[in-house]
Amino acid sequence: MMPVASGRMELWRRIALLFGILVGIGLFFYVTPSIVKVTAVDWQKEHAGELRSISGYVSSEKKRLNQLPLEDYINEKTGGKVTLVDAGQWKTFFHEVQLASNGEYARSIYGNRVSPEDKDDFWKPTGPVPVFFKPDEFPFAQWGLSFESGKRVYIRTNEGTNSYLLLEYEDYHSELSAMYTPYRVAPGWLYHPYRSYGIGVMAAGLLLYIFLPRRKAKTDDIAYTGGTLVAGDVVAVIILLTFYGLPFFINGGTVQTVTSMWPISLVMWFMALFGVVVLYYSAWYASFRIELTEDALYLITFKGVRELRFAEINSAGLVSLRNPGWFRKLFMAIALLSFLGGRSSPQPVGGAVLAATAAYGGLELIGIGKPLYIWYTDQWGGITIRNFNRVTEAIHSAGIRINNKFREIEGFSMFM
Repeated sequence: MMPVASGRMELWRRIALLFGILVGIGLFFYVTPSIVKVTAVDWQKEHAGELRSISGYVSSEKKRLNQLPLEDYINEKTGGKVTLVDAGQWKTFFHEVQLASNGEYARSIYGNRVSPEDKDDFWKPTGPVPVFFKPDEFPFAQWGLSFESGKRVYIRTNEGTNSYLLLEYEDYHSELSAMYTPYRVAPGWLYHPYRSYGIGVMAAGLLLYIFLPRRKAKTDDIAYTGGTLVAGDVVAVIILLTFYGLPFFINGGTVQTVTSMWPISLVMWFMALFGVVVLYYSAWYASFRIELTEDALYLITFKGVRELRFAEINSAGLVSLRNPGWFRKLFMAIALLSFLGGRSSPQPVGGAVLAATAAYGGLELIGIGKPLYIWYTDQWGGITIRNFNRVTEAIHSAGIRINNKFREIEGFSMFM
């Protein structure tokens, strides 16, 4: 009876891992589109502060402002853009913002809405700091604030000169880029609203990768060893995290990867496709096994079953697969450029040596149609397929002679 294809769960396992990385990183780095900064204003301190100077020099303009009556000073600084709000309705809001803005975080319900930079014990702020809100949390538009980047307006109640708040609108989608990030940004839970979801998605992908059911291995299975399969998955994850994730980090956010330095993002994402290819072939190797009968050899993967009858085999021989010449030269060029650039790390040279010396041992079976290659060693000559000797014994038993002299060929094992 002919075996049936199996191991499709190995493909789904890696699809879950890939989904977790692609979606999780996007959610992790997503930045809220916009924010409103609300800062308490103490006009008396600002009025008196016009004469303060670290160097001792005070400009004539500052002297003029200091000499103005307080009401005139406020009018000139605000440009007349002040909105009067109902003290009875918004008294608590003003009070809580003023506490948080003036550093009394523990006493304010908005103490968790201050930038982490302003809570740094080393760089203590010398004046009121902004408190961050989402644009739809309060009627900022009704208070005269235009939702355009850099726009600002003052609001006040009729309870004195200290009952003023400054509202400023920041459009993170247009302002953030690889070249610019504001010094003060909203606290993490506002600035990255989906970060916890991103971590959850990545964790879910990893858990599915680990715990999705596997075919129970048998002692006489002819299949790749577990260590080889895990190593391939680790390499794929490293490639994806590096080339897929780096544009998000460089550009400062998810939307910014396609609005800022998007050509670099496209180049790096193209390179990340190699990680997807590695994951796909890792699933193929994980589902791979060989079954033998008296008259045939069957290669079983999630893609299907390939039958090769011993009577159809014209010749069999050992082959040694090396990386293509252009691939070896590319790594040598990278190592040379690194050396000429003054880099002291041995990593580029090590990569070039590995690319030049790596050789994978395989069995070539030539019959009807395309030759069949079974790669059974790693680049150091270690056996990667358990019980592979059963394959060669079955071929010998069928009366087929195996040429034990290695024939050198070039290419990539995953494509042969």
